[in-house]
Amino acid sequence: MDDAELYAKSSSLQQQFVNKVLQELWPALDWQCEQGTVLDVGCGAGDVTTYELLPRLPPGVSVLAVDISPAMIAKAADRFSGPRLCFRQLDIGTPRIGETDVWRLGPFPKVFSFFCLHWVQDQRLALQNIGKLLSPGGETVLIIVTGSPIYMMFETLSKSSRWSAYMMDYRQFEPPYVRTEDPVAVLTKYLHEAGFSVKTCRNEDSSYSSTDEQKVKNTITAINPFVGRIPQQQREAFLQDCVAEAYSNGTIRADTLPGGTVYSFPYSAMFAHAVKVHRVSRATSYSSNLHSNHTAGH
Repeated sequence: MDDAELYAKSSSLQQQFVNKVLQELWPALDWQCEQGTVLDVGCGAGDVTTYELLPRLPPGVSVLAVDISPAMIAKAADRFSGPRLCFRQLDIGTPRIGETDVWRLGPFPKVFSFFCLHWVQDQRLALQNIGKLLSPGGETVLIIVTGSPIYMMFETLSKSSRWSAYMMDYRQFEPPYVRTEDPVAVLTKYLHEAGFSVKTCRNEDSSYSSTDEQKVKNTITAINPFVGRIPQQQREAFLQDCVAEAYSNGTIRADTLPGGTVYSFPYSAMFAHAVKVHRVSRATSYSSNLHSNHTAGH
């Protein structure tokens, strides 16, 4: 998960799904103000930001892209930094969002987050932080993984005598919604609690497919959070066991078609579009509270 080089080469899954979601949601976004800076949370190595988000923005709008991983930010900045795109480190799950550099650069009219928030166990806190980083009336577009056989693969390997010592906390890397019957209802509830009006929220089954088997293997390796924990001399054996289990439990599927074999990696993901509601304190007059919020900015 921290292998920025591999992640940079293995972002096709994310780009495909983000492209589909943005094609659907983009017409609903408000671009009355065609200047300023939007925030992209969880940018990884920067490919999705550069190829899917930035080209859709009005020419006067720039992107501040952030990620928790210093290695990802360094890789992204080296490859993609430019006049309309810069990168900084940020943990969106921090309880001290108001002490961060990104906070001081806000608020932002839009916050995007693609394939990031499923790594954050405290969803309420992450969504509250996104709300705090938004301007009143600002919008967020989120894509969050809700499930995949890969998490059963992690569980199985965590019980093997060879790898258990490195994977005892495997549940910490499951999406918070993976054992939830109705993830859309839960996310909608969290967004309402964080002060959002939800315009769209949907969960979809999907899959990433390729005729290149290695490409699919690289995709699941790039998002495997345990690889870096395995001693170097045992890493190849661990990856071989991962692939064997992936085929066994359906994390990787091989289908023979007339044109050749197609390899696929199934997953499910939610996407949401929500607007930050400007709330007025009951103890304060409408006009004074409106004025103080606009002048303070946060």
